[in-house]
Amino acid sequence: MTDYPTYAPRRATLNQIRSWKTFTGLHPTMQERIIGIIEASGGKVGLGQGVRPATQQLQLFLSRHVPDPNGRYSYDGKRWSRLPGMAPAAPPGRSMHEIGLAADLVGDLDWVGQNAARFDLQTFANVNNEPWHVQPSELPRGRSSYQKNPTWGMPPWGGGGSTSQPTTAEPVKLTPALRAKPGDTGPAVDVMIEALIAREQLPDSSASRDGSYDPEDQEAVEAFQQASGLQVDGVVGPQTWGALLRVVHPGDQGPHARVLQVTLIHRGLIRDTPANRDGIYGAATQEAMAQFQGLAGLKVDREVGPATWTALIGEKRRVRVTRGRAIDEEFDYDDIDILAVLEGLPGE
Repeated sequence: MTDYPTYAPRRATLNQIRSWKTFTGLHPTMQERIIGIIEASGGKVGLGQGVRPATQQLQLFLSRHVPDPNGRYSYDGKRWSRLPGMAPAAPPGRSMHEIGLAADLVGDLDWVGQNAARFDLQTFANVNNEPWHVQPSELPRGRSSYQKNPTWGMPPWGGGGSTSQPTTAEPVKLTPALRAKPGDTGPAVDVMIEALIAREQLPDSSASRDGSYDPEDQEAVEAFQQASGLQVDGVVGPQTWGALLRVVHPGDQGPHARVLQVTLIHRGLIRDTPANRDGIYGAATQEAMAQFQGLAGLKVDREVGPATWTALIGEKRRVRVTRGRAIDEEFDYDDIDILAVLEGLPGE
């Protein structure tokens, strides 16, 4: 029996693909076309992702964009710009993935480009430089244009050619880049405290994990910044994150794995349970990381290094982490292809 590539290391059969929620949420006609192109590839191409919930679309958007007053994207009352080296992603409510009319394929993408038209699919290789992204060739590329005349209807799908009217998705709460300053509370502080514990700057105790950036924490941060040769200001941004964080490999155990778990919890990628705070970078967490890396356009290797930490923290500046002392490097904004993020261009 032929099997096909996926985002995960393991491959999948057509029957397995057909059972996935990410596939069953696609429009029925889109399902037929996706199965058609996958089967015709003879094992060269598989499904990475089909339908994508708004919460996941938000996480993808956050992994590729950061707030910027001069940014080209508008969302949640703010302007945003794309992280260099990342493909653009539509904000929640603007992606064809969310309504089951787009899919991301994996495997031999050259083959996809050469054969997509046979299955009435268009790729985005020449739009957003995303050869993996396919949509029905007869429909508009952008969701806003499609919803003005939803010829295939809107979900939930009752079958091909539904004529239901567009629905308005409930707004998704935005999660900004993780930064912490004295007096703060919230996700960034939780991750900061866990990282300080991992670096033995704070005691490993429930008292340390009080959720607030108090004077004791500030003293620890400033001492760490001074020892690391950083600006001593008590603000935990890209440079301090770069010094605090460590590369985390699959199977790692200990405080740095717990830092990763807490970060994933606050980014909505894993549930907040005792098992997900046990300091073990195990199989379940690795699966969540593989999905995140695939969605963020990163190498899917489950290793949490500079590029992955940058996406998780949500910084514009690359968080450079190593096994020892870490450094920070700022991207060259002259390299940004702003044409790919101009308002009105279709995003993934």
